[in-house]
Amino acid sequence: MKQQKSPWVAVAGCLVVQLCVGIIYLWSVFSNSIVTSFNWNLAGAKMVSSYMLFAFVFGNLIGGFLNDKKGPKFTCVAGVILFALGVFCTGFLTPATIGLINLTYCVMGGLGSGFAYGACISCIQKWMPHRRGFASGLAVSAFGLSTVVFTPVSQWLMTLFTDSATGLVSFRPVFFILGGVFFALGIVACLFISLPSEAYIKSLNLPAAASSSAKNYTLGEAMKTVPFWCIFLSIFFINGTWNLTVPLIKGLGMERGLSEALAVFCVSFTGIPNAAGRLVMATVSDKIGRTATINVLSIMTLIGALLMTFVSGIPYIVVIGLIAFAYGGPSATNAAISTDFFGPKNSGTNYGVIMLALGFSSVFFNAVSSSILNGAVVPTFVMAAVTAIIPVFLMMIISKYQKTWNQAKA
Repeated sequence: MKQQKSPWVAVAGCLVVQLCVGIIYLWSVFSNSIVTSFNWNLAGAKMVSSYMLFAFVFGNLIGGFLNDKKGPKFTCVAGVILFALGVFCTGFLTPATIGLINLTYCVMGGLGSGFAYGACISCIQKWMPHRRGFASGLAVSAFGLSTVVFTPVSQWLMTLFTDSATGLVSFRPVFFILGGVFFALGIVACLFISLPSEAYIKSLNLPAAASSSAKNYTLGEAMKTVPFWCIFLSIFFINGTWNLTVPLIKGLGMERGLSEALAVFCVSFTGIPNAAGRLVMATVSDKIGRTATINVLSIMTLIGALLMTFVSGIPYIVVIGLIAFAYGGPSATNAAISTDFFGPKNSGTNYGVIMLALGFSSVFFNAVSSSILNGAVVPTFVMAAVTAIIPVFLMMIISKYQKTWNQAKA
């Protein structure tokens, strides 16, 4: 089959796939209605987003190995099928079996999302090796925009299938329809995904340092380096604030003076700054450097966490937007840092392991908030603020290694 000369067909396919599998941040829209409709306990519902995120990062890991062996098209097809099937099967649950949502929505959906996510980032980076930060930002911004697109769709479906007599939502058609839409759009988009030919890469006339790293590190080699673990820990700490915020957006917003409609809007709205942070800050990182970008985002996260201890009303939405923006930026920037250091050949595998930090972060921070801080909002976000600054020190360590890496690539 003749290879494409332009990146945009393959890139567009990846972006549509990202848009379909990006609803892992949408749980806040479903949670309250599912608790009511299925007579489920609130504690179990609060952990759904954490479990799904943990499955998502394992999907990145497994999908990374698969992508490096089979390529992005195969990996994305597998991811879309598993993701859509997980959402679809959630529609079969009843009040007696609602606990299985951790298998269908969380594990199947999360793993499938992770398969496609990492493969799409790797694919777009390989089409744009000269603009790696922008490529990463483009890939993950579509993932973030999924919330913008599918929050109103999901809310509309929930309203459409609400029993007027009881006020309970019939989630079976909701998840059947969503699963079907994700499957159809995702599979069609996968048909357009491919890797660039060697001729295309040569046509870019890139200097050696821009086209690849001096060495493509295997996972074992990468894990023996200090930068690998600095990136890992940076992801763990900088994402704590967002991981704590996601399950609370709608409920805490209503406690802080928002109407239900505004609280739902706030959930949908997060997708815009989330996507903007991914695209804007990744592009900025091509200009000012990756470590400087992470430092800026750490400070923004710190400010957002402190404001969350007291902000209310419309400013609450603004602060949520700030946190979403600061969360989105590292999602793309860290992917670029990983490829900068360890090369593009095994990027799926290497970044897949690094992404495990995101899952550990989600479970750890929410567990500490629930079990040690008893869910108290102020101590929770004070903890988030303190840990948000740790990546600044980790970037200082990485900077010491950056010069050596750059010299090796020259």
